[in-house]
Amino acid sequence: MNRIAQLAKTSPRRILVANWMISRSMQRLLDGVMAFAAKRGLSWEIEALQIEQTDTMSLALETQRPDGVISGFGAPLNLAVLSRTSMPAVFLRHYAEEPAAGRRRLSVFRLDFGEVGRAAARHFLEQGGYRSFGFVEATRDPLWSRQRGDAFRDAIVAKGLPFFRYSTLSGTYQAAFANPNELSSLAEWLKTLPKPAAVFAAQDERARDTILACREAGFEVPLSVSVVGVNNDEFLCRHIFPNLSSVELDNEEMGRAAAAELLRLMEGGRPVRRDYDVPVLCVAARASSAPPSPSGVLVQRALDWIEAHACEGAGAADVAKALNVSRSLLDLRFRQLRGGTLLGAIHDRRLREVRRLLRETDDSIEAICAGAGFGEPAGLRHLFKRRFGLSMRQWRTEQRFQLTNKSAII
Repeated sequence: MNRIAQLAKTSPRRILVANWMISRSMQRLLDGVMAFAAKRGLSWEIEALQIEQTDTMSLALETQRPDGVISGFGAPLNLAVLSRTSMPAVFLRHYAEEPAAGRRRLSVFRLDFGEVGRAAARHFLEQGGYRSFGFVEATRDPLWSRQRGDAFRDAIVAKGLPFFRYSTLSGTYQAAFANPNELSSLAEWLKTLPKPAAVFAAQDERARDTILACREAGFEVPLSVSVVGVNNDEFLCRHIFPNLSSVELDNEEMGRAAAAELLRLMEGGRPVRRDYDVPVLCVAARASSAPPSPSGVLVQRALDWIEAHACEGAGAADVAKALNVSRSLLDLRFRQLRGGTLLGAIHDRRLREVRRLLRETDDSIEAICAGAGFGEPAGLRHLFKRRFGLSMRQWRTEQRFQLTNKSAII
């Protein structure tokens, strides 16, 4: 190695790692950059910088004159500034905007957070016992939130299980406890999920909001609703009750990958734009996603039996006998986990069958009553109108009118 090359390798190089906030994720990213430099014997002076606005980044580049920049989870403003400089830079992009064309020394990692959603799905599916699965998106549902939610959805739907998504009310993030409308909206959505439910939130802050909304709705976590967030923010996860489970990203590995790309650029390599699958370190399991209790399993067994036999005329006593438990115990567990009764669950199943028969057949009300497991047409008529606000004949007419209009439009 000649003298000039030796000096280039041993002379300290100033590396700026910038992010919009100094968080645990940012610290892990820094750890990865430093680990890479130490392993390669590089003389890098690594400095972290919190970037809150464009002027901050521009000023830092002008005053510190770094030899290279890694912008971790950066904002579009950082990308615009880096696109105008000539220094080697690596940008970790987690939103849809692309950098300007023609940039000579800027490599872009297009982050894909799909594995985060798949890890959360595996966590819940391995436990088993859940009747529904939901995703609570981040504010404005940015690209990284959609990637997490879509991957979670795909993993759940692939198993033939019901999936639900919650969209936020506000365009800017505000904790649910400081936004009563958001808290109420999230609580109402949670009420629609069949219990026990497994809910994955796009980030730890939204998972905290979900736990608060469960309190508002009267659901116990994790007895009725299990919750998992993302980022494993130790302070947040351990200072809410119950302690929050969270998917932890392998930001240290991401830091090593970004540092390797920066070194390649600094040594004259051509910049790249490539997709980067964000690695997952683990799901840090805590109390918020403890496996469904024996009570939850019992309720699920009862619901499965009701699904198969309620329309045959089986009643609450038949369910208890089939499961070898008392009727009073089943009613207690249904109230705790579902906020309803065993008989109410039987009626729900039968009414679903009634609506199917009304919609798909020309059977008489008496035939439908018998086919759905109801004993007396008068009792069914009263229950149906109380539940849906229409008589069965009115409901059938309305459904067929809607179907006719839809066909005409198509």
